[in-house]
Amino acid sequence: MKKLILGITVLSALLGGCESMSPSECATADWRGRGVEDARQGRADSAADYHESCAKAGVQMDLASYRAGRAQGLQSYCRPENAIKEGLAGRSYNNVCPPALEQNFKIFYAAAYREQEARQTLTRLQNEQKQSEQELLDAKTVPSRKTILRDQLARSDRRMVEVRDELRDAQYRLERLRSELRQPGLN
Repeated sequence: MKKLILGITVLSALLGGCESMSPSECATADWRGRGVEDARQGRADSAADYHESCAKAGVQMDLASYRAGRAQGLQSYCRPENAIKEGLAGRSYNNVCPPALEQNFKIFYAAAYREQEARQTLTRLQNEQKQSEQELLDAKTVPSRKTILRDQLARSDRRMVEVRDELRDAQYRLERLRSELRQPGLN
């Protein structure tokens, strides 16, 4: 019974922590600024969460100001240059761009994300190879394990060649897109 009460208490505390704004934040909110910032960070529209939190505090949210700020912020977030930055950083895209900007954003984001993924994969493979090489050189490693490690390293070498090719292709694609951005009238 004590475990059940403790579990309910913890769950209540966690759910209570889901509120997006405190009463004091609701009372002093710059709704336009909050909309701009949410959009510039690529966050989903949080108006419903803000409305719910502030209604509990007895404060009316200024939805029109929030949405106007959000629209302004999305104009900044949904630019191709930002799509590249977001993709190279490995951040996820939350499908927040308006239809007029989304297709172009997704093209640049996907190219940059592909490069970032190839870099991450190459780094992971290099780290795995180092570990295998260290184990292979360890005098305590038994001969049968050394045979397995040699096979793994050979497969890893082949995979690294593939990933380097993928990285080179991704870099080339992204550079072509960047050069399109530098052409007058295309950005």
